[in-house]
Amino acid sequence: MYTRKFLNMIILIAGIIALVSCEYEKITYDTPDPNVPVSYATDIQAIWEKGCVGCHAPGKTAPDLTAANSYDALINGGFVDTVTPNLSIIYTCMSSGGSMAPYSNASDAGLVLVWIQQGALNN
Repeated sequence: MYTRKFLNMIILIAGIIALVSCEYEKITYDTPDPNVPVSYATDIQAIWEKGCVGCHAPGKTAPDLTAANSYDALINGGFVDTVTPNLSIIYTCMSSGGSMAPYSNASDAGLVLVWIQQGALNN
């Protein structure tokens, strides 16, 4: 009888310790500085090369984000809205809750938004 109570007490204490010791690490990303010019060729294309061109390439899912075609595909395909940058399809897909969010991160999405806010230049 006492052995069973003792065993239950140990299980209870172990459970409490396990719950108290749980820790969640929140990953934070740097917010891009909107005053620093963003280069499409260097900064934005690097994002596409890192996580997008595996699916977004010629003959695959639109838009084509390969280096030779990405800028034209985004601008001419209606994926970029320089009037209301935060409503740009390319940004909303990448941002939290967007369909491509699992394949990017908040920092990359933020950099794309800043690029659009700066006029979506092909620089």
